[in-house]
Amino acid sequence: MRFLTKKIQEENSDVIVSFIFEDENEKSDVFNYIDKLSNHALCEQIYKLKTITGKYQESFKYAINENLKVLIVGLGKKSDFTRKKFSQTVAFATRKAKNMSNSCSIAIEFLNNLTCTNANLNEKDTAQITLTSARIGLYEFDKYLSEKKSKIETIELLSNELTTEIEQGAQIGAYTSFAMKFAKDLINESAQIVTPLYIANLAEQIAKEHKLEVKIYNKNQIKSMKMNAFLAVAQGSVNEPVFIHLTYKPEKEAKKKIALIGKGITFDAGGMNIKPATSMLTMKSDMSGAASVLGIIQAIAKLKPDTEVHVISALCENMTSGSAYKQGDILTAMNGKTIEVDNTDAEGRLTLADALCYADTLNVDEVIDIATLTGAVIVALGNNITGVMGNNQKQINKFREISENYCENTWQMPILDELKDNLKSEIADFKNTGGRNAGTSTAAWFLSNFTKSKSWLHLDIAGTAYLDKSNKETLSGPTGVMIRSLLNYILA
Repeated sequence: MRFLTKKIQEENSDVIVSFIFEDENEKSDVFNYIDKLSNHALCEQIYKLKTITGKYQESFKYAINENLKVLIVGLGKKSDFTRKKFSQTVAFATRKAKNMSNSCSIAIEFLNNLTCTNANLNEKDTAQITLTSARIGLYEFDKYLSEKKSKIETIELLSNELTTEIEQGAQIGAYTSFAMKFAKDLINESAQIVTPLYIANLAEQIAKEHKLEVKIYNKNQIKSMKMNAFLAVAQGSVNEPVFIHLTYKPEKEAKKKIALIGKGITFDAGGMNIKPATSMLTMKSDMSGAASVLGIIQAIAKLKPDTEVHVISALCENMTSGSAYKQGDILTAMNGKTIEVDNTDAEGRLTLADALCYADTLNVDEVIDIATLTGAVIVALGNNITGVMGNNQKQINKFREISENYCENTWQMPILDELKDNLKSEIADFKNTGGRNAGTSTAAWFLSNFTKSKSWLHLDIAGTAYLDKSNKETLSGPTGVMIRSLLNYILA
């Protein structure tokens, strides 16, 4: 898919998307352009006949001629307008536009003067959100369908004044949308394909293409680094574990160094505490964190910020077999702390524990992990809000502000010292689970014991990484959640 910025008269698309606010008579340059092409019939339809009033996600289709269609989409009232609603509306609009005459190209109006609304959007953010959300709306995975669906080949962003800010925002939006598509495609693949070795080979290809440093550790090397918590999770599978580490370094001296850790369970059967069949259906998505950070580092390599970025993932399957780890086993993590296995289905925190210890060896300023970690976060926050925890309130506040600005919902959950009682063991430093109560925060407290970083951020995406039902922005399936937020956090 190509992303282009074009002046209005240069557009060459099958469908033009234009937006209107509810009960507002102000007409944009794009609207005036397509109204002129319709011999002003469009204006009459909307402002005299009130065919569409601009209510939120209300739409009106109009054919200018055989080759050019128009889609007018409502943004609702200016007083209710937000960045999230803008993103949802763009995604909605591109899905609608795609189905108009099997379109191959869509031109989207660049909305000017959004600083006067609650969204408070400048030109750079408007362009970024428009292109990112457009691709969210168009995403489909049809690799295994006999009959392929038609594809949108080009998205044009239309404005009479293509400023530097618009061009910069469009570039970030394009690479953000690529990172999200990459992650969603990888998550949609079946676990028979996406094994730890498959992702390791993919990481090497990414490193070669983008000139990144890469280290791939096999089972024996992992053992020599004393990552025994990670190895225990992996030992029930015929597919051996792999640990990956990719590094982007800016050309000039880095202003900051960040480690991104993505949980990489390529399939989670629950181990000896085997999951119910219905709970296992989407467990190919338990590597959503790993897919996300691999997508992010490719975008970073293109956008070239002056921040050094390390991407880390401990990749394995959590299976049940005669060699699988068991309840009651005592594991020693890379930092020497011991863990009594209370539940083999609480495996993600074991792999992350060793990954966090490894990140301590990199001398970075900040550590961020992203993981489909706890079912408890779904109970607490549902499927549209990511749980955010950490040990640096300034870092948490900055990340949450950026997440809101780029249309992703987050909520801070506490990590309290009292939670250690939930994980008390008589024979080891900790148990790996602490019962049903406060499960999300208890898991985060467990992880906090395996990092020395004073700026550690933990993102629990168990509820938001994969949707059983579509929401107003994203169709069911993988979401690529937190990629927008993390990319903009790194770029800030």
